[in-house]
Amino acid sequence: MLLKFLIVNVYLCSVLLALEYPQTFSKLGTPLYKSLKPISKYSDIELLQEKILNYEQEVSKTIAHGFEVDKSKDKNEIKKYLFKLRKLQKSYDYLLHLLHDNINKAIDNKDYKLFVQLTSYEFDGLLKNSNLRNKSVEFYKKNSQKKRIRFLDKKIKREKLIEETSKEIYNEVINSSYDPNSKTDSTKTVVMDAKKIGKYIYVTFRNRNIYDVTVSVKPRYKNIIESVNTPKVIVLKARSTKNYTKLQLGKGPSSYGYSYSWIIGDKDAVHDDSYSYRLPYAKGVSYIVSQGFNTVHTHKGQSKYAVDFAMKEGTKIYAARDGVVVKTKSDSNIGGYSDEFLKHANYVMIAHSDGTYANYAHLKRNGVAVRVGDIVQRGYILGYSGNTGYSSGPHLHFSVFSAISAAKTHTLPIKFDSTDGVIQKPIEGSSYIAK
Repeated sequence: MLLKFLIVNVYLCSVLLALEYPQTFSKLGTPLYKSLKPISKYSDIELLQEKILNYEQEVSKTIAHGFEVDKSKDKNEIKKYLFKLRKLQKSYDYLLHLLHDNINKAIDNKDYKLFVQLTSYEFDGLLKNSNLRNKSVEFYKKNSQKKRIRFLDKKIKREKLIEETSKEIYNEVINSSYDPNSKTDSTKTVVMDAKKIGKYIYVTFRNRNIYDVTVSVKPRYKNIIESVNTPKVIVLKARSTKNYTKLQLGKGPSSYGYSYSWIIGDKDAVHDDSYSYRLPYAKGVSYIVSQGFNTVHTHKGQSKYAVDFAMKEGTKIYAARDGVVVKTKSDSNIGGYSDEFLKHANYVMIAHSDGTYANYAHLKRNGVAVRVGDIVQRGYILGYSGNTGYSSGPHLHFSVFSAISAAKTHTLPIKFDSTDGVIQKPIEGSSYIAK
């Protein structure tokens, strides 16, 4: 009996020790309490000492009150505790404002020593403001040889990785040029040409690709006159030829040439927001959303509206919408959670009737079941899931995108059909049955 009592007593003590913070309103209180440790490290900075001391005392009193509320469950005390938490949140926000204000001043005054003191401890909210973060990173890069800051090194590395991973395969910009005195490169898929007829030179573009492209053009003229108003950015439809400009030779020696770059997609395309996509796996089956829209992981920037579905390798992948297969890759057999694997993802890319595109990525090696040029219907099998490219585990990465310039694309917010209705925003950790 005594042994049983001791065991129960030890168990209760361990539970109490595990409850480091009050459980009542834990979602509001715990982050504030956890902030105390990093914030207290700033107490050696004279201009913050008094404010931090007051915050430490306020946290201590609020925690004590929270534990009392956990035991009593008294409604009046619960209300009082909530009031204290909200007051504590205001104190935290004010401290954060002071820190940000002084970081700004340190940068403006080129006081790198103070800047290091103010940015050496990581906690929730520090440099969350994008303008201050960018300003801080720029200032740090100019002065980092004096003293490294681990917090900023991690942030720069993380943001660089997110930027790289969010580019995806369809953000590739192709650079090219045209020189009338050089032989045309037969491997080019977006080709410039010019013909002289009388006193004029007629310049054309030809798009050999099966998809639309947006092109940015930079002319090089010497004693040349453009006889028509010539845009510097144009859209070329799939497998089309377009008159670009008309040139007139000036008096005396003259020359001309162009550099140009292009990206997949029509910058003027408008997504059909009324369209509800099919979930890209078998009907009657569900898979967990391992990453939804705009996450803290890799669905940022150009990949903001991508969705990841966790599934074992070899799972059948189906078309979420009718379209034409415009690009595929299936020769890779490697993947991993590092930027060195970025270019190794297998995929299927499909053009839709509204000028947007869908990308089905991380497929297995030889896991593409369609060919470029195939017309596929919604629900048509495209291939098999895998773990290739920048990937932390087997899954399907699905996104719909369009071009916004000759140098950039972006993913688009979409909705899915499911047996439980239309999914406006896939929630991480939730599973949905394909309809």
